[in-house]
Amino acid sequence: MVELMVAMFIFMMISGIFLTSIIQFLHTTTTDAIRTRSASEIATATQRIDRYVRYASAMEYDDAAQRVTMLMPGEAAGKQRCVVLQYDEAAWANGTVNTYGKLVLKTKDAGAASWSSNVVLGSLMNHSSSSGVTSDDSLFGAQMFGLDGMKKVLTFSPVAGSYSGGKPITSNVTTTFTARNVKATNPTPDFSVCS
Repeated sequence: MVELMVAMFIFMMISGIFLTSIIQFLHTTTTDAIRTRSASEIATATQRIDRYVRYASAMEYDDAAQRVTMLMPGEAAGKQRCVVLQYDEAAWANGTVNTYGKLVLKTKDAGAASWSSNVVLGSLMNHSSSSGVTSDDSLFGAQMFGLDGMKKVLTFSPVAGSYSGGKPITSNVTTTFTARNVKATNPTPDFSVCS
């Protein structure tokens, strides 16, 4: 009887260790998959944004709306193209994300009535308030965009990810883009054509 009890105890110990290692492996695999996916999405979005900012002839940033508007040379001579990057902010409650934010890219020829629109980056966790809404304001309270005083250098700071085991698993980066066609001698740009 004692031998059976000892054997069962040893079996339970080995089974417990094995089960713990399997659970840890699955958790690590899930965490790595989330980080890889969000890092890849950020890299793709960064490449797309760079393509637009690089050729912009003028940029403006509306901090309250979290919107960047760019004027670019159009396909036809003398025509301009409007590009808007709009961040729809993540909604937080009780230190967790209720609704993920998304970055939407809209384009149209200047003066045209309709915009073409698509989501460039989803699963965003940025929140503009630093009033303790998020679980970590130093990470999630980062502004999505910033524009320098010369309106030539755009800063992009996304925090993307999701939750695993109740903890946020994120990828984040801060990237700066330079608009190469913005010159100090440019006349004041007319962004009303993008309304």
